[in-house]
Amino acid sequence: MKNLSIRIIIGILFSAIGLVSLFFTNDALMAAIWLSFGNGLILSDLRFTGTDAQGNMYVKPIPKARTYTAIFLIVMAVLLLVFQVFLDMQQTSGTIAQ
Repeated sequence: MKNLSIRIIIGILFSAIGLVSLFFTNDALMAAIWLSFGNGLILSDLRFTGTDAQGNMYVKPIPKARTYTAIFLIVMAVLLLVFQVFLDMQQTSGTIAQ
């Protein structure tokens, strides 16, 4: 439990919200936003421990591929959120014109 930081806990919470919203509301875009942001937070900060040749425990560095994937997921969440706002504005302006 020592390797769980506040970002990982928030990421797990966001991912759980995304999964629940997918099951209950069937709104795939909103669920994708929550899941993408939550998984990006988890990937960006989750650290594993290893054992060296002398038997000492050490924290392994985060691989660059995982960092790039985390950044991509967080950026994707922001882009999806902008797209959701755009769709909502389109829907709202269509109802006002009628």
